[in-house]
Amino acid sequence: MAAIPEEGRGQHESGGASDDFGVLVGWSHAPFTRGIQLKIQSTVGDGRGAAGLAARNYLMTRNQALILAKYLLDATGQQLPGAPHEGRVRRMLRRLTGRISGS
Repeated sequence: MAAIPEEGRGQHESGGASDDFGVLVGWSHAPFTRGIQLKIQSTVGDGRGAAGLAARNYLMTRNQALILAKYLLDATGQQLPGAPHEGRVRRMLRRLTGRISGS
C-alpha cells in the first residue's frame, strides 16, 4: 500500500474535507425485493465504546453483490471451496438406490 504524503493527508483531490475512515467490525445481510440489503458496522472517531460504532445500510443488486464477492476473493487471494468429494459408501448407496444426483 502506498503511503500518503504528509501534506496530502486528510484532503480529497479537490482539496475538500478528510475521508471517512474506520475499521470494519461486523456485517449482516438480508434478502431484498430485487437484491440484497447489506448492513456494515465500523468504528468512527477513536472507536472506543458503543458511541464509536456506526452502521450503514446498502442496497445492492444480486449482480453487484456477486461482483463485490469476486473482488474481495481476488483481493485476498482466496478461492471458493470446491464441491465435497463423494465417499465410497455414499457413492455405493447412490448406485444401489438408483439416484442420479448426489443429493
